Amino acid sequence: MMDKKSAYALLGLDENATDEEVEKRYTVLLLRRKKQAGGEEPGAPSMDEITKAYNFIKGIAIEEEIRKKEPKNKTLGKIEYVYEYYRWHIIGTIAAVLIVFFTASSIIQNRSEEKRIERADLKVTFFTDYQISGELDSFEIKALEHMKDWEDIHIVNQYAPTDPKDEYGMAMLQKAIISMAADKADIYIMDKINYAKFSKQGAFLRLDGVSALASVPKDKRLTAETETGETVWSGIDVSNHPAIKELKLPDVEKIALIRVNANKMDNAVKALEWLSQ
Repeated sequence: MMDKKSAYALLGLDENATDEEVEKRYTVLLLRRKKQAGGEEPGAPSMDEITKAYNFIKGIAIEEEIRKKEPKNKTLGKIEYVYEYYRWHIIGTIAAVLIVFFTASSIIQNRSEEKRIERADLKVTFFTDYQISGELDSFEIKALEHMKDWEDIHIVNQYAPTDPKDEYGMAMLQKAIISMAADKADIYIMDKINYAKFSKQGAFLRLDGVSALASVPKDKRLTAETETGETVWSGIDVSNHPAIKELKLPDVEKIALIRVNANKMDNAVKALEWLSQ
C-alpha cells in the first residue's frame, strides 16, 4: 500500500518538495516514459505507478488544505457555516430593522421639533434677496434679553432672490414663495424689493391702527402699495438697531413687518416696538 514516503520516493523527490517541483517532476517522467515506450528500463516505475504516486501526493495536499480551513472549534465552525449560508438574509433583516428604527426616530424628532416651533414665543423669518452666511443666534439672544418672560424664538433664514440668474436662484425663489405661503412667521425682516412685492398681495399688517407702535418715529415708518393701489404704513426701518447691526448683513435697508395673520400677534407687536427703538 502506497504511503507519503514511497510516493515521493517513486517520483524521485524529497518529501518537502513544493507543488511546483511535483508538477515538473511528473511531467518529466511522463515524457520520458513516452519516449521509452516498449523499451522501459528494467525495475523502472511504470507510467501507471508514476500517475498513482502523483495523485496520492496531490490528495495529501488537498487534505492538508482542508484541515487548514477547518475550524478547531466545531461549534464555531457550525456558526460560521450558518452565517455564510444565511449571510444576506441576516444582513437584509438587520438593514430592515435599522431603516424602521431610524425612520421612527426621524418622525419622532420631526414631531418634537414641530411642537417646539409651535411653543416658541415668536417666529421670525429673515426673508432677503441676499444670502446670509452667518448665524442669527445673536438676534435671538438680544431679543430674549429684552423680553424677560419669553423662552424661545424660532428663526428661519430664507434666501429670496428678486432677480434670479441661474437654476439655483430660481429654485430658491420658488422655495421662498412656498415658505411665505406655508411657514407663517409672526414677523419678517425683509429687503425693500421683497417688501414692495409681497405688500401688493396684502401679506403684512397695517401698523397705523396699532396703538403700541404710535410712537415709532416718522423717519422709520415705511409704506408700500397694496393690491388695491392704496399706500399704507406696514414696515419699520430697523437697519440701525443694535440686534440687526450685530449680524453684519449687507448695507441695505432692513425692514421689519408683521404678518397679517400672525399666530403670536401680541408678541409680534412687542418685537416691532423693541426693534423700532
